Amino acid sequence: MKALKKSLALIVVALMMLTLIASCSAKKTETEEKIYEGSYEEIINAFYEDHKDTAAGAMVGVFDQDGVVFKGYYGYSDIANGTKVDEDTVIDWGSTTKTLVWVSVMQLWEQGKIDLEEDIREYLPDGFLTNLKYDKPVRMIDLMNHRAGFQEYYVDMFLPATMEAYTLEDALKLKQPAQIFEPDTVTAYSNWGVALAGYIVERVSGESFADYVHHNIFEPLGMNDSALAPDLMDNPSVRERRDKLVCYSGTIPVGSAFYLISLYPAGSCVSTLDDYIKFASCFVKNEFPLFEEQETYNVMLSATSYFGDTGVVKNAHGLWALPYGDNTYGHGGNTQACSSYITFDPAEQIGCVVMTNQAGETDFNGKLFDSIYGRSAWLSYPARDYKNGLYHPARTVLEGSFKIMGTSYVTPDVWEEYLWTYNEIDGIPKIEAPYGDYYLADTGTLISDCVVFYGWILFLVFAIVSLIVKGIRALVRILRKSKKKIMLGKTTGFIALVELLMGLCGLGILISFSVWLPHTIYMWIFYIIGVLTAILIALTLYGIFTFTKTPRKDSSVIRKIYNIIAFLGAVLTIVFVIYMNLWHW
Repeated sequence: MKALKKSLALIVVALMMLTLIASCSAKKTETEEKIYEGSYEEIINAFYEDHKDTAAGAMVGVFDQDGVVFKGYYGYSDIANGTKVDEDTVIDWGSTTKTLVWVSVMQLWEQGKIDLEEDIREYLPDGFLTNLKYDKPVRMIDLMNHRAGFQEYYVDMFLPATMEAYTLEDALKLKQPAQIFEPDTVTAYSNWGVALAGYIVERVSGESFADYVHHNIFEPLGMNDSALAPDLMDNPSVRERRDKLVCYSGTIPVGSAFYLISLYPAGSCVSTLDDYIKFASCFVKNEFPLFEEQETYNVMLSATSYFGDTGVVKNAHGLWALPYGDNTYGHGGNTQACSSYITFDPAEQIGCVVMTNQAGETDFNGKLFDSIYGRSAWLSYPARDYKNGLYHPARTVLEGSFKIMGTSYVTPDVWEEYLWTYNEIDGIPKIEAPYGDYYLADTGTLISDCVVFYGWILFLVFAIVSLIVKGIRALVRILRKSKKKIMLGKTTGFIALVELLMGLCGLGILISFSVWLPHTIYMWIFYIIGVLTAILIALTLYGIFTFTKTPRKDSSVIRKIYNIIAFLGAVLTIVFVIYMNLWHW
C-alpha cells in the first residue's frame, strides 16, 4: 500500500505540473511594431505591402469632421477567382454591431424613454429574467459597461444559415446565463447582456430592433447597403452579396462561413465600407447627426467606468477606450468569417475603420492603428503591484452544462504591452485589462479544476489503453482456448467501455459546438452522459463491493493494483461529470 500511495501522490503532482504548464500563458517577447509615416494613403498602402502575404481582403477608411479623407480596397473577396474587394463588397461588422445598440439606447434616453440608472426589469415583461442571483439591480448602464455580472453564453450563438431565426425574445429566453458576479463589480464582456439591451430597445420603441435601427440610424444616414436581421433579409441585396463573399482563416478559404446570429443586436450587421464609414464618422462630426441635442453625444462620450482608481477611462456608455493614441474610442468585431473595427479620436476629430474577410485578423484590426493615431501612452502604464498567482477571466462559465469551457487561467505578464491595473476595490482581487477583468483564482478551486479535469483525461487514456490490452488478451485466450477467469475482468472492462463512451459523448458535444449545430441536436448528449454516469456508478459500487469480498490469494498484486486504478478512474469520472454539470442540459 505504501508503494501505491506513493504512486498516487506522484500522479497528483504530475497533474498539477501539467496544469501549470498548459494553463499559464507564456511571457510575451516585447517587440515594438513599426510606425509608418506620411499621408494616410501612404501609411495604409505601405502597411498593406508589408502584410499582403498574410492578408486576404481588406477595406480601410479614414475620415474627419468634414468627411472621407481616404478609402482603400486591398486584396480579394475571392482569391481563387481573382475577385478583388471593391465598393460593392459587404463584410460582417461582428461585435461592432453593439455600437448600434448603444446609439439606440442613447436616442431613447434623450427622449426620456429610458433611464440608464433604472432597474432594467422595469422595461421587461414580468418574470422575464430568471437568472438573477443578487438583490442589487441590474441597470442599463451596467449592460453598457458589461458589468451586469452574467457569465459567458454559448447556446446557439451561431446557427446554420438554412435555419429559421429565433425572435430576439425567444433567443434571450432560450437558456439564460447565470449571474455569477454582483452587478457593477466586475467587467465581463457579455453578448447576452448587449442583446438584452437590444430587446429593451424593442420593448420601449414598440418595433423590432432591426426595424428600429433601419428607421432611426440606417435611413437617416443613407446606409442603403446595410443589413441587420439574423438572416440579412431586411436587405436582400446585402444577403446576396454576403453569400458570394469568400472568407478565410489566415489565407485558407473557409467558404462564405455565414451563420445566423441568434443574439443579433450583439453582432449581426453586414455592410459595405461606405456605409461603415457613414456610421462611424458620426462620432467625429461637429454635431452628432443621430441625436437631437449635441449634449446627448457629450454624455455618451463621458466615462462610465475606469481602470481601477487611476482615472483612466475604460468605457464610455458602451464605447471602449482603446490602446491607440491617447484619446481613442471604438469597438472591434469578429464573426466566424470576418473581422472589423471602428476607431475614432473625438478630440482630434479623426477616425479609421477596417473591414476584412478573415476571422481573427489582427494586423489591419490592430497594428495599423498605431500608425494612424500614434503610439499609445497606455504602453508605458501597466501596474506592477499585484498579488502573485493565476488569474481567471471574468468572461467565463462557472455554472451549468458549459462549465468545462471556463477551465482556463493566465498569469499577469500576458498584458505587458497594454494598460492594466490591479485593485481590490470591490473586495475581489482583480486585474483590469481592455475589454474585461481577470480575478485572482481561489487556490481550492484551482486545485479542484486541475485534479478533476486533467485527472479525468489521464484516466480516459488509461481506459482506452485498458480496452486495447483487454481485447488483445481476450483474443489470445480464445486462440489458446483458455478458460482462466480474471478477477473483475468483465466489470473493469465495462467500466473502461462506459468511460470511453462518455469521452466520445464529450467529443460529440465539442464537434457539434465547433460547427455551430443548434442545441436541439446536441443537448440530448448531456442526458446520455447522465445515463452513462448512473451505469458507471452501479458498476463501480458492484466492483468495489466484489473487490473487498474477494480473498487476497485469488488475484495477483498487479491485478489488484489495476483494479484499484480502474475504480479510482471511475470515481474521478463520476466526480468530473457532476462537477462540470455534464449530466443534464
